[in-house]
Amino acid sequence: MRVNVTPRVFTANEAPPEAGIYLHHEMAQTPIYPSRLLFYCEIAAQNGGETPLCRSDCVVDALTERAPNFVDRLERLGVRYRHTMPGENDPQSGQGRSWKSTLSVETREAAEAKLAKLGYDWRWTDEGALAVTTPVLPAIRSLPDGSRSFFNQLIAAWRGWAAGPEAAARSIAYGDGSAIDAGDMALAVELGEAFSHDLAWQAGDIALVDNFRVMHGRRPFEGKRRVLASLIA
Repeated sequence: MRVNVTPRVFTANEAPPEAGIYLHHEMAQTPIYPSRLLFYCEIAAQNGGETPLCRSDCVVDALTERAPNFVDRLERLGVRYRHTMPGENDPQSGQGRSWKSTLSVETREAAEAKLAKLGYDWRWTDEGALAVTTPVLPAIRSLPDGSRSFFNQLIAAWRGWAAGPEAAARSIAYGDGSAIDAGDMALAVELGEAFSHDLAWQAGDIALVDNFRVMHGRRPFEGKRRVLASLIA
């Protein structure tokens, strides 16, 4: 959940301070994503609130060595994500943006038209929420220098999108619909943490992040924290 400050600048995720936001590439669970992220720390947290940064090229190299079949399936099959957007914004959830806010629409008809254009499957729930499944998206990205990146939302989806491993497993699948092995995901989570460096914010700090190469997240915190962000196409 984010709050716009200007049309191009918004607050970083407004999930409750006690909640961690797990490693991800910004909008990698959608067909449209930015290449760069610009962060500005307006107010630093009293305790915690660091932004973990993780080199995804290092993660995919280590995965290729330790779980080559996993990487091969990700490259060949891609991934699909399943997510339910509530009818109204829920500021207490890291994934609490309503379908109106997420899709920048006001009606169901407009939402369906946008989803159809992007290749999504969807259904409406009795509570007015919108359950969507993405088209097949890449999980490994080739970078201009010839290296590869673990470019996806798998760690965040596995750890944070749903409560419990069974629900998390339903949030992600290979592009052919087959299940992603829990052991492979556990290894990806382990490597993500191993290759992470925490950016400890001070007021006035600015960070420019390569969204194709670097995952980011947010550590839990105490006190007030306000980090602004802008996406660069």
